[in-house]
Amino acid sequence: MPLRYRRRILDHLARDSGRWATVHDLARSFRLGYDQMDVLQEAIAGLIRDEVLVADGDRLQLPKIGPEVEGVYRGTRRGFGFVQPDSPTREGDVFIPNGAQGSAVSGDRVRCTVSGRGAWKGRGPSGRVDEVLERCTSTFAGTVTKQGRTWLVEPDGRKLRECVVIRDPGAKNIKPGDKVVFELVAWPEDDMLPEGVIIEVLGKSGEPHAETEAVIAAHSIRTDFPEAAMEEARAAATLIDGTLDDRLDLRDHVTFTIDPPDARDFDDAISVVWDADAAEWELMVHIADVGFFVPAGGPLDEEAKARGNSTYLPRRVIPMLPEVLSNGVCSLQEGVDRCAKTIIIRIDERGRVGTVRSRSTLINSDKRFTYIEAQAWIDGDTKSARKQARTGTSPTDEVLESLRATEQLAKAIQGRRRRDGMITLNLPESELQFDDEGRVSDVQPEDDAYTHTLIEMLMVEANEAVARVFDTLDVPMIRRIHAEPELESLDDLRTLAMAAGHRLPESPTRKDLQQLLDATKDSDSARAVHFAVLRTLTRAEYSPAVIGHFALASKHYAHFTSPIRRYPDLVLHRALGVYLEHIENGQAQFSGRRRRELERLMHDDDRLPGEVDLIELGKHCSDTERESEQAERELREFLVLQFLETHHLGDDVTAAVSRFTSSGVLVSLDRFLVTGMISWQDMGGGRRDHWEELPGMGRIVARGSGAVLAIGDQVTVRVTRVDSAERFLELTLVKRPDRTTRDLPLPSKRRIERDRKRASRGGGRKGGGKSNRRRQ
Repeated sequence: MPLRYRRRILDHLARDSGRWATVHDLARSFRLGYDQMDVLQEAIAGLIRDEVLVADGDRLQLPKIGPEVEGVYRGTRRGFGFVQPDSPTREGDVFIPNGAQGSAVSGDRVRCTVSGRGAWKGRGPSGRVDEVLERCTSTFAGTVTKQGRTWLVEPDGRKLRECVVIRDPGAKNIKPGDKVVFELVAWPEDDMLPEGVIIEVLGKSGEPHAETEAVIAAHSIRTDFPEAAMEEARAAATLIDGTLDDRLDLRDHVTFTIDPPDARDFDDAISVVWDADAAEWELMVHIADVGFFVPAGGPLDEEAKARGNSTYLPRRVIPMLPEVLSNGVCSLQEGVDRCAKTIIIRIDERGRVGTVRSRSTLINSDKRFTYIEAQAWIDGDTKSARKQARTGTSPTDEVLESLRATEQLAKAIQGRRRRDGMITLNLPESELQFDDEGRVSDVQPEDDAYTHTLIEMLMVEANEAVARVFDTLDVPMIRRIHAEPELESLDDLRTLAMAAGHRLPESPTRKDLQQLLDATKDSDSARAVHFAVLRTLTRAEYSPAVIGHFALASKHYAHFTSPIRRYPDLVLHRALGVYLEHIENGQAQFSGRRRRELERLMHDDDRLPGEVDLIELGKHCSDTERESEQAERELREFLVLQFLETHHLGDDVTAAVSRFTSSGVLVSLDRFLVTGMISWQDMGGGRRDHWEELPGMGRIVARGSGAVLAIGDQVTVRVTRVDSAERFLELTLVKRPDRTTRDLPLPSKRRIERDRKRASRGGGRKGGGKSNRRRQ
């Protein structure tokens, strides 16, 4: 079955409130042409055979929910939760009331009985958990407390809601206030508290080191390398390449790297030359040849695969590969001969790609730049450039000429991609600054140097070029896919666009989305609009499915440029190595009829993983990436909340309205980029003010005073309570825009009620929801 449509069909029907859909409806929502209909029909036929789709003539629907459902339980802060079925049903997720979850904790895979309808806001199925089929984890972190003679641990985060009883506190000599890692031995059920055993005492709760270790343990991130993997890494670090003569020697080409100031693993370097006669740039993207040092199947490779990626936490990096490789022989350090895989691309003045070649090479980087340093050299600010430098060497005139040519090339590529419809999100980033004890001392906006975009544009070109090589050979590879959003998933964005004074067309394209972003970029609602577009986009992931990358406007895309820190890149490097071996590193020509011979050689080469293996690998690497991102986000949030609690409790700060919920208004703090809650009783306005949401408008109105608040509005809030352990921030509204119903045409109360009923008709809470998309 074609992979590219299976999940999209199921997701579409799950979002569509259980209604029937025709093949034409699906094709319209997926924006398919006639030439793609056969593939869609084949995918539908496969889903019907697998009994996960019901057909009535040309009408399609998800099957009805049965009396029992297996799926993943997701708990909420308020005690209730939902079970997301393994196989989608037309009724959606199953609501689990508080107390009906049994011993399940958020993330567990469970079996539940469906016992009723309409328990969740008058719609959707409800049920109770009968059995936990698979625990998401049994290891947690928390803070030790004591109540009377009973020792307890208050768990971090929101997976475990109850305190955990510790029966043998003397085993680890714990004290109140200790941060610990514990394993559950008796799970929460009915009125019984869970019981646990302390595995490790990390230190005093709130201390940065202890909190970092707690997050690492809670997310099961691997830190220590097995001895067999270390032995292989140490042997590889002293490996002498006996085939250097077979590599293309590029050591005489001007080459440089641009990285953050604290970087130690340099996996990409750049060479750019402007060819005035041909009116083209020659771009060389050199990527560390990690595949040469880490062969497939060994203990080092197995450990790298298990990790999936490096994890970047505040003040702590957990590498995918041992540092003897990642920061040593694999790193493209300044002034050192290094083995690389190089992609050579000719690009004209309008950013259009010409010829593409790939080679195994030997390079030597002339200069290591930081982002701000490189930008300063481009701008001619010599004093600032030297201040930002991390090496003692100054760039030569040839290096500076190449650097400035690289900026011109990046802008040409960016211009072409914008014309093609690439979506550019301007999302704020903040940089944490730390004191000597590792606590956050300040939060400042990240630098906006163009050199960040410069490197991104060149890496995207290299990633795309390698993906095209394997697509032309019709060889399965692990791709970085990003499906386009369906029309039905754009409703929230339409609402926000309307609140900001703009309208999206019925079938918006990438260019329509970018026009909305451009139109609102200087308005108060800019951040809310950019985040709304981000939430609308599907999450990029790894898969061999031929889907392309929607946000980048790319038909074929793969991750190739970071094999030191991403396992899919390493897999693709090995595949490219096989390809270069067959073409004798570019010396053998396979054109015309010989092209078929090359395709056969590649298909028959058992060193290349098959599609089934790539599917499993893609799922695994997508999961490890998501886990690392969650760990990074959780620790960062804790550190910022701790900073707010210490330095800004009771202070007034500016924020932007991001969402309305049944509990209150969610806002994002401008400087700190953390989300807090304003409960309805803390919205101000007196007893007469009852806030109501206007469906489809992205606004709420206070029926007493007529005050109006919209998503994206800038407000002033007061920090009233911080619970860094639970990652919760409570705020009070201090100032809002001076806007009332007299200033805006608003619907009547009767229309509000009619629209609310129409919005809720026929469907419950649907599986999966929307997720933030972070990385391309």
